[in-house]
Amino acid sequence: MIKDRQITAFFHAKSSTLVLWLLALMSCVCAWQRGAVTEIPVDAGLGLPSANLWIHNHLASALVNVGLTAVVALLIVYVNRAFNVLRSLTWLVATMFIVMQAAVPMVLGQFYGGSVLALLTMVVSALMFSLYGDPAPQRRVFLIFFLFSLAAFTQVGYLFYLPVLLVATIQMRVFSLKTFIAALLGVITPPWLLFGFGIVGLSDLHWPDISFDFIYGIDFNEFAQLFSTVGFTMAVGILFLVANLMKILSYNARTRAFNGYLTLLLIFTMVVMLLNFNNFTFYIPLLNCLVAYQVGHFFTYRRHRWSYLAILFLICCYAGLYVWAVY
Repeated sequence: MIKDRQITAFFHAKSSTLVLWLLALMSCVCAWQRGAVTEIPVDAGLGLPSANLWIHNHLASALVNVGLTAVVALLIVYVNRAFNVLRSLTWLVATMFIVMQAAVPMVLGQFYGGSVLALLTMVVSALMFSLYGDPAPQRRVFLIFFLFSLAAFTQVGYLFYLPVLLVATIQMRVFSLKTFIAALLGVITPPWLLFGFGIVGLSDLHWPDISFDFIYGIDFNEFAQLFSTVGFTMAVGILFLVANLMKILSYNARTRAFNGYLTLLLIFTMVVMLLNFNNFTFYIPLLNCLVAYQVGHFFTYRRHRWSYLAILFLICCYAGLYVWAVY
């Protein structure tokens, strides 16, 4: 009994996150050695080069992305600790995020726009949660929309999240005419600055032509593994989201708003992945992040001595998907 509880406690402690991150680093090296990291070449910016094109050296790209994955994992824990989103401190959310990232070598093994989306969303989520009930939220609302509008010049997928962020201001109880104007100014300011300083010209502005060439360029086994992993993660997200709903409804208004925001982000991300299918790899890190929240939430309020078995089962499933991708 004591050992069972110790193992369960291990998965909720920071030591498990460190161990899994080191294993993820090793898995990334192995994937590169076996040629299992397919380059994501899509340039989907509105006027600036996508993050996929920022780092040309493969080794540097992989190391930066593994490090960025660790930063996002720490931000996940910080947001929960600072705003008590899950009503308890746990590192399991960060651990599961790292496990999900490692299961897809092309996602962990290179720096690209999806990693930036996950990082920016976590930063913006912290800003969004800090708005709750604030009588003067305009500056932070401006900053939130400014960041996503600026990022849209490197990847069009950011634009799709602007309506979600506007709905989130309603969830945080700060929506008003002043807030709406602040959001609108945040969206307008980046193009005004980029055009005004000559960083982007009118001739550079374009709607990206994202084709299916990337999907057609990978073999069937890699295609099947990628979609099986994403499909499995979506199924896990839906399952744990439904399981968490009744618990979320029992929380106070502030915590319900925070969890409602994360739920909205998760549902929207899954929908936009299906609608923007030819650019779906961009959304995988954020999907992993949001599903990890749902998994961590479930096992936080159901921290039984046997719960580690279910956690181990999930980790083994993702380990199996990784082995499929590499071998």
